Amino acid sequence: MLTPEGDDGVALYILGHAGVKAALFACTGILLDRFGSVDEYALHGRARRPRGVAVLYGLGGLALAGLPPFGTGLGKAVTEETVGGPLTVVFVLVSAVTGAVVLRVAARVFLDLGPRPEEDTEYETSGSGEQPETGSRIGRVPDTMTAVPAVLLAAALAVGVAPGFAGVVAHGVNEAGAGGAVVPAPHWTPAGVVLALASTVLAGGLAALAVARPKLLAGTYRASGLRRLQSGHVGDYVAWMLVGTALLGALALPGVLGG
Repeated sequence: MLTPEGDDGVALYILGHAGVKAALFACTGILLDRFGSVDEYALHGRARRPRGVAVLYGLGGLALAGLPPFGTGLGKAVTEETVGGPLTVVFVLVSAVTGAVVLRVAARVFLDLGPRPEEDTEYETSGSGEQPETGSRIGRVPDTMTAVPAVLLAAALAVGVAPGFAGVVAHGVNEAGAGGAVVPAPHWTPAGVVLALASTVLAGGLAALAVARPKLLAGTYRASGLRRLQSGHVGDYVAWMLVGTALLGALALPGVLGG
């Protein structure tokens, strides 16, 4: 949107997202060291014992969906108020789908919910090439391993609740990109909280549907043709990242030149 408020929301979301996504990577690394795999199918129902990891992983999924008061939720709320209208619906839906994917994995891997998925390697990757950091599989998850994602999630939470932090971020962003423009410090609003809770609840519903009716969603996904466009291989991620960056640059260029 090229507005100070929009920039503030994006900056807060990036900071919150960094902590949440890093925590999820750390939890996945624990699964790799404990079970020798990061494949959702292979891990189905096998990780019921490390409960601390399960809680942290589930919280990460909820935070990606926008659960208040995580920094991801605050950044989403601030940006939604800037864009308004139909784009707010897009924010809620994208956040819900993103969080639902992580919650689906948590439900299958940690809670042993739903039917065991049928293996299908035509387009998907199994993660079989991932190597554990430890020399052999660990029998018990050390507290130091669990502490890493816990601290990262706490940092992501602090982005949304630490007094004055959002104002400091806004000040830095506006000083760097808007010539020192003075704007109100980002903060939670009733509408922002409601939309954040809506995306979180929707994420839980989608995750439950994915676990209970996996064939229904898989069939819809295949029929849409999206699976052929994003197979999960690293080349697809790189290609779509470049496409998105180019599109974003094309949309922002007129406003930058006009400014």
